[in-house]
Amino acid sequence: MEEILFENYLKENYEIYDRFTFDKVFRFLLSNDFEHEEAKGIIMNNCALSALVLQERIYNEYYYKISMDDEISEDLIEFINEIKKEIERLKG
Repeated sequence: MEEILFENYLKENYEIYDRFTFDKVFRFLLSNDFEHEEAKGIIMNNCALSALVLQERIYNEYYYKISMDDEISEDLIEFINEIKKEIERLKG
């Protein structure tokens, strides 16, 4: 990948405060031939991360479960389903 395009992508996605954004950037790095540890290192050194992302993706090593084959991570699918259920419950 061209270095300028790569740098611009990281600048545009500098703030990673949620798991959805982390996964998107992580998959981008995987798709550009970075290994899981390399992708983690690039994100840690170039991006601002929230405590949630650090806990859920880095500290708990969930980043190893992220695959380019999946469009969205399993835990985020569960999260979305929980939100949908709560919305339906609140609608009555």
